[in-house]
Amino acid sequence: MKTRFILIQASHAGNVGAAARAMKVMGFDDLVLVAPRWANVLRREETIQRASGALDVLDKARIVDTLDDALEGIDTLCATAMTPRDFGPPTRSPRDCFAGWAGALPAGVAFLFGSERFGM
Repeated sequence: MKTRFILIQASHAGNVGAAARAMKVMGFDDLVLVAPRWANVLRREETIQRASGALDVLDKARIVDTLDDALEGIDTLCATAMTPRDFGPPTRSPRDCFAGWAGALPAGVAFLFGSERFGM
C-alpha cells in the first residue's frame, strides 16, 4: 500500500524538516507539500537541520500547487484535525479508521496535515 504524507500551506520550515524526520523513523518517504510559504522550503537551513538523518525524504519530496495534485494516485485520504468540527464527514480516531480496512486495504492512503496557523 502506498502511504503519503501531505502538508498543506506549511509556514514553518522546521516543521517540514521535523515531518521528514518522523516519516523516516517510521519507514515512510513520500512527502508532498501543497503551496508552502517558501518555494525553496526543502532547501532552507532550518528544514535541513530539523530533518536530521532524513535528507533522502526531503530529496524525494515534491511541492505542488493544489491538493488535487498531491492526491494523484491516492484513493483514501485521512485528514487530521485538532478539534471536532460541526461540518463535514464524521470524525473518527485513527484506530477506528483503520479497523474498517481489515479485509481490503486501499491502494494508496494519504495523511493530510495543516496548516499550522489554521488547522484543517
